[in-house]
Amino acid sequence: MAQKPASAEARPIIGITTDLEDKSNLIESAYSKAVEFYGGAPVLIPTVAETSGSDFLFSIVSAIDGLLIPGSRDMDPKFYGESPHPAIKPMSPERTETEFSVLRLALERDMPVLGICGGMQFINVFYGGSIHQDIKALLPDALCHEGGEVHGVTVLEDTLFGSFTEERKFEIKSYHHQAINSVGEGLRVSALAPDGIVEGFESTDGRVMGIQWHPELERTRLSELIFTRFLTEAAQTADGSPSIG
Repeated sequence: MAQKPASAEARPIIGITTDLEDKSNLIESAYSKAVEFYGGAPVLIPTVAETSGSDFLFSIVSAIDGLLIPGSRDMDPKFYGESPHPAIKPMSPERTETEFSVLRLALERDMPVLGICGGMQFINVFYGGSIHQDIKALLPDALCHEGGEVHGVTVLEDTLFGSFTEERKFEIKSYHHQAINSVGEGLRVSALAPDGIVEGFESTDGRVMGIQWHPELERTRLSELIFTRFLTEAAQTADGSPSIG
C-alpha cells in the first residue's frame, strides 16, 4: 500500500466539480479524500443553473491551481450530437454547462486538469470527441467494464503517462458502462484495455489527463503516481513555474 507523503508547507488548491441533485451540489467524497491524502487542498465547485454564473466561476478558477473533473455521470448525448440510448441516465445539463465553462477557464490559465471516469468522457466531448453510450449494447464483444470488474490496462509508450509509470501493464477495477468512441482533437490515447477500450488519454500539450478507472478508490502505487504527478503540476501552477513532466 502506498504511504501518505509528508505534508507540504503549502498545498496546491484543487477544484472539484459537482453534480446537481435534488437542489444540492453533490459528488462522492472519495475524490476530495484522495486529493487531501496525496497532498492537495480540495475545494468543491458548485454547479450553477445559468451561464450567468460565468463571472462567479472565473473567480473560483482564478483561485485554484488544478482542476479535477470527477465521474458519476451519463452526459446527455445532445452534447456530442446523438440521441439518447435507452440504457443511459443523463445527469443534469446544468452540470455539463458549468463544467464546459470551468474547463475552458482552467485551460486559459494553463493549469493541470485530471478527468476521472465520466470526467474523462466529458473532456473528450469538450475536445470534440464522442462516446459509446452503452458498452454492452454497442460493443458486445468487449470485456465487462462494470461493477468493479478487474481487467488489465496497458500504458502506451511515448506518452506522458508512460513517462512516469514504472511498468506498462496494470490490473484495475472498472466501474463504467460507457466508453470513448472517437477521440477528441488535440488528445492522444495513453492506455488501453485488452479489448481496445480507451482507458487513458492526454492532451498533446501534456496539461490534461483522462483516466477511465477510479484511482481515487484505491491506495495503490498506480494511484499514487497519477495523483502525485497531478498535484506536482498544480503546485508549479501555484508558484508560477510552468513545467510538464
